[in-house]
This record gives sequence, structure tokens and C-alpha cells, in this order.
Amino acid sequence: MFEFLLINANTPYAIALTLVLTLAILEGVGLVIGFSISSLLDHISPVDFDLDADLTVANTGLTPLLGWLCLNKLPMLIWLVLFLTCFALLGYSVNYLSYVYANSLITPFITAPIVFIFSLLCTSLVGHPLAKILPKNESLAVSNDSFSGLSAKITVGTAKLNSPAEAVLVDQHSQKHYVMVAPEFAEESFSQNEQVVLLRKSGSIWLVAKLEPF
Repeated sequence: MFEFLLINANTPYAIALTLVLTLAILEGVGLVIGFSISSLLDHISPVDFDLDADLTVANTGLTPLLGWLCLNKLPMLIWLVLFLTCFALLGYSVNYLSYVYANSLITPFITAPIVFIFSLLCTSLVGHPLAKILPKNESLAVSNDSFSGLSAKITVGTAKLNSPAEAVLVDQHSQKHYVMVAPEFAEESFSQNEQVVLLRKSGSIWLVAKLEPF
């Protein structure tokens, strides 16, 4: 049985199962040391888009897809574990049936793409009822327009009037957002790691001022 799990035809599914176990161990260790893999994944999940990115997503029709996949309804760690588990179980099942009834194994170059698609379907079917009993990420979605008055830190570049830089801020739900910022006045500039306060939007750029210490 163990040899069947690790045979070459089952390599993608063995990797998926290993990732599930690894995530479980990391989350368990993280709870002990005060670091949450789940929180880290939630910060980089599709829910953490800014408004401009959301508009782009909506225009390409990805928003309904994210909802169908439950990516905006389940914590990212739960979704990932659910998908990887479905992928591993379906892949092993296909190869087991192939071995029992045809006495041969199908190459993963053929089975893996098919199993991947059916895993997404399985994740959606299981994810929707699961989302009803688990905390939802969608309630934490924050509009980019609500950032006025929040402080941010310049992360990449130097912010000048006609040369915006990237900055990171944390909203009221402790979610990180990356925005492009530029000073309100031409004579000002803000370097990397400087703290600024968001004033108002000009197109897709936030105009900012220096954050004065209290």
C-alpha cells in the first residue's frame, strides 16, 4: 500500500498530501509560538484586493468565479487544505481504479489536469456548506475609498508628485493593503520606510502628507 502511494504515477498526489500534512504541522507549531499560517495566507488571499484591483477582477468576470470556488468565503488555509485533499484523494482513486480494472497506471500528465478540474468542482461542492459554519472572509472586505486618514509606510521607491511609490497600510480588520501614494504638494517627497497619512485619492493614486508624531 505504501509503495502504491509513492509510485511515480502518484507523485502529484503524494506531493499534495505532503503539503496538507506540512500545513497542519506548521499551523500547529505556529499556535504554540504565536504565529498563524492561516493569518499569513489570508493576507495574500484574493480577498485582499484593493478597490482598483477589484474593478479589474469584476470586469474580467473573476469575481463570480472566486465566489463559486469559495475563495472569498473560506479562510485561505481551510480552502487550500480542502483543495489539496480533494486533489490527492481523487488522484489516488483514479489510479487505484485504473490499477484494479486495467492492471496499469495512467501517467500523471494525463490524469493530473483532469483531477485538478474535478478537484476545483469538489472543493466548491464541499466549500459552500462548510462556509456556512466557518468564519467568512467576505465580511472583512474593505473598500479602497475608506482608507482616508489611515497611516501607511512607504515600502518601495520614493514618493514624488509625478512619481508615486508603493506603500502598505493595515485596515481595521488587521488586513494589509498595498497602495500607490504621492505627496500632495510638489515640494514634498517621502522616502522608503517613512510614515505618511492618506488624505484623498486622485485617480488610482493616494495623495499623502507626512505623519507627524504626537
